[in-house]
Amino acid sequence: MRSPIPVMDCHGHIGVHPDFPAYKTDCEAMLAVMDALNIEKLAVTSTLACYNDCPRGNPEVEEVLRRHPDRFLGYVTVNPNPPGQAVAELERWSAFHRPPLIKLHPGLHKYPVHGANYKPVWEYADQHEAVVLVHTWDSDPNCGPLLFPCIAKEHPRARILLGHAGVTWRGYMQAMEAAEAAPNLYLDLAGSHHHRLILEKCVDRLGAARILFGSDMPFLEASMTLAQVLTADIADASKEQILRTNFLELIRG
Repeated sequence: MRSPIPVMDCHGHIGVHPDFPAYKTDCEAMLAVMDALNIEKLAVTSTLACYNDCPRGNPEVEEVLRRHPDRFLGYVTVNPNPPGQAVAELERWSAFHRPPLIKLHPGLHKYPVHGANYKPVWEYADQHEAVVLVHTWDSDPNCGPLLFPCIAKEHPRARILLGHAGVTWRGYMQAMEAAEAAPNLYLDLAGSHHHRLILEKCVDRLGAARILFGSDMPFLEASMTLAQVLTADIADASKEQILRTNFLELIRG
């Protein structure tokens, strides 16, 4: 299903994922999928960086941005565990985008998103009005959606995307509850679970302006989430917000 609206995709990856088959992971193959679906731009993070090696992973994003600056946006992925590394990576790759795009993966980095080691990252995000995409999962002690209202309230200038919106049905309920509690929390639709009528519930509770399209390319099929949005029982104007304008407005600062 090709989108009639040029899509701004807030959640993608580069590199091979150890838990997924190597399928259309190179930029050219991903661009072919993007062209087929009318995805104008895809914001990517390094899979290697998500699996702990940020100093080697973030340069992979730089290479993609160098080769295809008009089609990809780059997140700087940071690991909270090595002392001082996270802010050093943010400063090293500050040219990726302004305002900064930051990716956190507390699940793979095995550290709670509200822990002390993340404090410098959240302070940096608040100071620079960054867009922060964080992996979330239903009730996870490191990245459950209900951990975020306090973080969001303490850092009101950071715009925080709840990656996968908690994934499960209960996770989505938690993500909506969290977003209702803090206006700088947003739901990202990328995920391996697709729940009937969940998007309609999200729009009803939060409004379309708080929801963003994400595909999780290349590990998940972008067409699945695209179809979920295009066939949802919501207004066409809401679909355009979700597929395009919400993320566009965030990255413009």
